[in-house]
Amino acid sequence: MRGWKTGASLMLALSSAALAGEPCPAEQARLVEIGTQRVAVEVAATPATRERGLSGREHLAPGSGMWFVLPEVGKTGFWMRGMHFPIDLIWVNSEQRVVGAATLPVCRNDPCPIVYPPTPAAYVLEIAAGRFHGRAGDRVEWECSP
Repeated sequence: MRGWKTGASLMLALSSAALAGEPCPAEQARLVEIGTQRVAVEVAATPATRERGLSGREHLAPGSGMWFVLPEVGKTGFWMRGMHFPIDLIWVNSEQRVVGAATLPVCRNDPCPIVYPPTPAAYVLEIAAGRFHGRAGDRVEWECSP
C-alpha cells in the first residue's frame, strides 16, 4: 500500500510540474520576448482592437508595443492609417518563430498601402521603428500576468 501512495504522489507532482510549464494563452500576454529583447505589450485580440491598433496615438514608449493575436493563421494585411509615428512590424508564425519584419513609415496619402507577411502568421508585434533587433527564425515567447 505504501508504494502505491508514493507512486501516486510522484505522478501528481510530475503532472503539476508539466502544467506549470505550459505557456499562457497569447491573448493574455503582457510581455513578449524575442531573443534578448523584451517588450511590454498591450494585446489586440478582438476585431475592434485589431482594427484600431496603435492608430491615433502620438508615440509609443520605449520597450512597449502591441501584440496582435490574429483570428486565424494567414497572410493578414496591415496598414498605417491614422498612425503618427513609424513602426517595426514583426510577423510570428504558429510555431512561435519570427517569419519576417518590416519598418513601416507614416502614411501621408489615402489609401495607405497594405503590407503582408512573407509567409502565414498567427501573431504580429508592433514596436517603435528601429527598435527590432531580431531576425527571421528567432524564437518568440510570451509571459502573462498572474
